[in-house]
Parts: sequence; C-alpha cells; structure tokens
Amino acid sequence: VTGLAAIVEGHPKYAAQHQLAVIECLEDTDETLQRKTLDLLYRMTNPVNVEFITDRLLTFLKDTTDPYLRQDLTLKICNIAERYAPSNA
Repeated sequence: VTGLAAIVEGHPKYAAQHQLAVIECLEDTDETLQRKTLDLLYRMTNPVNVEFITDRLLTFLKDTTDPYLRQDLTLKICNIAERYAPSNA
C-alpha cells in the first residue's frame, strides 16, 4: 500500500490497475493498513472511479466507531464530492 501511494502521486494510471487489490486491504484487521488503504483510495479517486471509491469510503464510515477516523473519512468524502461535482454553470 505504501509503494502504491508513492506511485499514485506521479503515475496514477499505474496505481489504478491495482484498485481491486487495494480495496481488498480494507478487509484486513490491521487498523494501520486500513487507514493507509483509505488514504490511498482517496488519492486514487478520478472521474472514472469516483462513485465506486466514494461508495467504499461511505461503507467504511458507517461501520467504524473511531471518532478520528469518522472525522477524517467525512472530510475526504466531502472533498471528493466537491472536486467531482458536476458544474452547474
């Protein structure tokens, strides 16, 4: 996950090829891995996968009780919604 995080910065199309493998990391019980995975998914978001990734983030948000993680995910989801909202102009 850390390696893909480095790749996504400069070459997002290469990281996108591993999107499903990244999502599988959310099933791991390691909280650190889950947090890194959530951050990576946030950074991997693009116009093609925005709905899919947002759905995963929302599902994780519903299931977590950690107040810090809830706040962080809420901010990320709001940022995604703002970034990829259709223009009303």
